[in-house]
Amino acid sequence: MADAHSETPESVRQAIGNAMRHRREGLGQTLTEVAEAAAMSPAYVSEIERGLKDVSTEKLVAITGALELSVADLYLDLARRLGSQEALRQRGSWPEDPVAQLRLVTATLRPNALRSVADFSLYLAATQASPPKRRIGFTIDG
Repeated sequence: MADAHSETPESVRQAIGNAMRHRREGLGQTLTEVAEAAAMSPAYVSEIERGLKDVSTEKLVAITGALELSVADLYLDLARRLGSQEALRQRGSWPEDPVAQLRLVTATLRPNALRSVADFSLYLAATQASPPKRRIGFTIDG
């Protein structure tokens, strides 16, 4: 890996913790809520988020489950945070398929942001009266 020289155990722990904290805050969850869902103490989850503790695979799976996040997505976020050129290039790729685009957009939005967009779209739809449609064609009076 080209960037391996800049990676230290401390920087990797810090990046994992930052990714987890970012996700937790995006979901609007507290440390206690995530810790309870992962069957861990809030202090332990806090130490992981601050990059002070290594996390085992079992605990990583439990925490990502509590964060409604796949381990693969966490690792992709970790690769980006650590400066992986391949991960950064993947971020720039955009599929042609609109359904795939929608999946990518919704996967990268935090749930609170997605709710805000949906609420605002509903507001616009409710408050924007569409102009009356003009009838085009002939009418038959009878």
